Amino acid sequence: MHRLSYLLLSILLFIIPVAGVAINADEDADYMSQLLKALTPTPTGWSQKSHFCKWSGIVCMSGRVRAIALPSSNLTGTLPPDLNTLTNLTHIDLHNNSLTGPLPYLSGLYLLQTVSFGHNNFTSILDGCFRVIPDLRTLNLSNNLNLIPWLFPTDLIDSSLMQTLDLEATNILATLPSEMFDWFPSLHTVFLSHNNITGKLPVSLGKSAVRYLRFNDQGMWNRFTGSIDVISSMKFLSQAWLHNNGFTGPIPNMSNSNYLFDLQLHSNILTGLVTPSLFPLSTLKNISIHDNCLQGPVPVFPKDIKATWEDNNFCVGPCDPQVTILLQIFEAFGFPVLLSSKGSDACSLEPLFACQRGKIMSIDLNNQGLTGTISMAFSNLTSLVILNLGGNNLTGSIPRSLATLRQLQLLDVSDNNLSGRVPEFSSKVMLITRGNTLLGLNGS
Repeated sequence: MHRLSYLLLSILLFIIPVAGVAINADEDADYMSQLLKALTPTPTGWSQKSHFCKWSGIVCMSGRVRAIALPSSNLTGTLPPDLNTLTNLTHIDLHNNSLTGPLPYLSGLYLLQTVSFGHNNFTSILDGCFRVIPDLRTLNLSNNLNLIPWLFPTDLIDSSLMQTLDLEATNILATLPSEMFDWFPSLHTVFLSHNNITGKLPVSLGKSAVRYLRFNDQGMWNRFTGSIDVISSMKFLSQAWLHNNGFTGPIPNMSNSNYLFDLQLHSNILTGLVTPSLFPLSTLKNISIHDNCLQGPVPVFPKDIKATWEDNNFCVGPCDPQVTILLQIFEAFGFPVLLSSKGSDACSLEPLFACQRGKIMSIDLNNQGLTGTISMAFSNLTSLVILNLGGNNLTGSIPRSLATLRQLQLLDVSDNNLSGRVPEFSSKVMLITRGNTLLGLNGS
């Protein structure tokens, strides 16, 4: 009796998985039959008279579809939506065809590693298309220009093994999730160029393993903004294309960029000095910084570096001593765009700066949205009579060196967030400090 029970159990254990394989194989056959009817022209060697595992571009294992590879085959048509019934699929490559309609469902394909649908005419991304694809390593949808505008797919959070993500020219809009690069610890290549992405670079990018970064050429009105400071902490960064956006502020210190060979920053609104940390980088071969608002001396790159720097606010010849002083002052404010002086002329920022005989007499930066601190370098503008910094968001203290300005008659720092002691100024100086709740009034 026990031997008979054991025999029956053994038979059942054998039959159940075989039946399961048969059912899944039937699902594969159903989908491949639909795919055959959907594609025009019929791929070479595809026919209902032969088993789909014998079709050109199809790789099977144990009667199950493992890979579909028909790149550059002049195919048209709309893919059947339930691609995720091919549960043994690991690779699909249909790039460079003329396929239309929605992208088929990929959700739940646990073995899928490579998806290449770039350079087609897909029109939409189905909701939940990328949910639970844990083994996905490469996703390429690039240059599907007819896609209805969509948001970055947060469903990909389950694809933690992602290495290459190419969504260039796919009509993505809005901002990127700030933590998105925490989702992909193995990601080394990310291309999101030619979309309509707005907002700042995600903070998580700084800790990522990304080597090849292309975020260039966002839309005319929708584009990246803010600083590019985060790229300075990307340990493995080799290529960064950030051109044709709305980035502001200075180029950060890149001295830890030991792999950087290609840095494209042109056509932004970058300000400040060109960081000297770029010049000794032995790996750097290409850099473009033209069409910005960069200031100070013209940068001199080593001869073996292909560099462009035209159309900035660099000094013509040596910088005027006053320009050098202003650059120190502007640095403390974070180099705002409105203070991007023109070349060697320290008096080019009228009406904010008023000069007499080439000397700065008055600076009026009231209500200009400034942040940062008040630089001690103001005390080097010895002809200064009026300094108005009221109505901004400045922090820190009032430098004691300002009290040494002999010509100063008015100092207005009202309505900021200043703190600390107030220096003792001459009685001829009208000092306005109201609206700084943390500012001590000693000596005022």
